Order: sequence, then structure tokens, then C-alpha cells
Amino acid sequence: MQSYFAVFLPVREGGYAVEFPDIPEAFTQGDTIEECVIMGSDVLNITVEEYAKARRQMPAPSSLEAIKAWVSAQKGDPSLAPDGEPFIQLFRAPDVDMTPVRVTVSFPKSTLEAIDNKAAQAGLTRSGFLAQAALAFNS
Repeated sequence: MQSYFAVFLPVREGGYAVEFPDIPEAFTQGDTIEECVIMGSDVLNITVEEYAKARRQMPAPSSLEAIKAWVSAQKGDPSLAPDGEPFIQLFRAPDVDMTPVRVTVSFPKSTLEAIDNKAAQAGLTRSGFLAQAALAFNS
């Protein structure tokens, strides 16, 4: 399990922008630090899952010194609050195992036909459709 640093940058209009310098796709914002911690955790989890789905290797986490250097390079960004002080938070990335697992399930025949029809309409296999449906259900 890897951990990544997030940088909370105070923005001019209030609140914070949250960026993970090692993962450019992972960024969010919030009005309060508490909200940013929740949003930061969510965006990291979603990004790790997307990397896993795409079979992409997660980048190696940077050292604290490298993250501090990244923060220093952000000075002068006009969107940042001139009097705010950025801070750094470490987030643990979730482990996502994309290894397929075979399972046996039972459905009434009419339900299975409906699943297969919906899967075909979506251009998915039965397994792919059920997996997407289950993930959407949790959202």
C-alpha cells in the first residue's frame, strides 16, 4: 500500500485547492480543511481505481522534500491567496486488486434475459454490465 502527499493550497476566492503532485489527475477543492480531507481521500480512491481499470501503473510517491519543492514552485500563482499558507497532508492509497474472480450466481431466467439485453444494449458482456451496475449502485 502506497501513500501520497496532497497539498492544500489556499485560493483567492476562499477555501482550498487540493492537489496530489505525483498524480496530476487527482485534484479537488473545498471550503474547509475538513471538507478537503474528505474530498482528497475520495479523489485519491477514485483515481487509484481508474488507474487499475486502465491497467496503468501508479506513479512512485515523491519524498517530502520533493513535495516541498513543488509547493515552492507554486508561489506566484495568481489563483492562490497571497496571504494563505499551503500545507501538506499524507493520504494512504487503497489497494485495488483487479484480478478476475469467477463466481456462480443464480437468477430467474427472465431476469438473466433482461440483464443480457441491457448488457448488449450497452455493448458490454454480462460480467462487465453487472460489475458496472454494482459500482454505480455504490455511488
